[in-house]
Amino acid sequence: MGVTINLHTISALKEIFVRGGIKLRPLRSSDAMRLLEILSDDSSIRDKVTVASRLHTPEDVIKEVKNYHKETGLIRYTLLKEDKPIGIVSLWRDEGYFGTAPQPDDYGFGFFLDPKERGKGLVTNALQCIMDTLVKNLHVNNFVVFCEDSNHESIAVLTKLGFGPTDKTFSEPYKGWLERKYVKPAA
Repeated sequence: MGVTINLHTISALKEIFVRGGIKLRPLRSSDAMRLLEILSDDSSIRDKVTVASRLHTPEDVIKEVKNYHKETGLIRYTLLKEDKPIGIVSLWRDEGYFGTAPQPDDYGFGFFLDPKERGKGLVTNALQCIMDTLVKNLHVNNFVVFCEDSNHESIAVLTKLGFGPTDKTFSEPYKGWLERKYVKPAA
């Protein structure tokens, strides 16, 4: 088991260039209005993504920014296209979710994307860049994602990245929807 460190202190995780004009940088309060526009364009995102279910006002985004900075095992990234927010990608260390024992060498993701930007491989590329960065900078056993069986777009992303579904399902702790655990070994 590796040493548990503050993800915010790893310089390689502060900004990640994905591909031409696409990058990830930590979520800022100034992203609020654009992210709320995305959630307004596809309100079903709030029914699939835990962090999105909590974002209804600019104040909610500001609160989320403050909260994630306090958590050493969580970074919320804004996915940017030509410096315009088009979604969120969350990176988290498994510190024991759904009543399970912590797996501090496992890292997970959550994400949502502007409906107008889907189908372009942006989330797939962003997650791959984060995984590559993590493997270069930390000890990683597995990458994990929790996803509803009905979320076919996200499952397609996970499949492209080599994630496989497990037989483990969990009730999302805030809204209660049922999510399946997907795993990809790091090696």
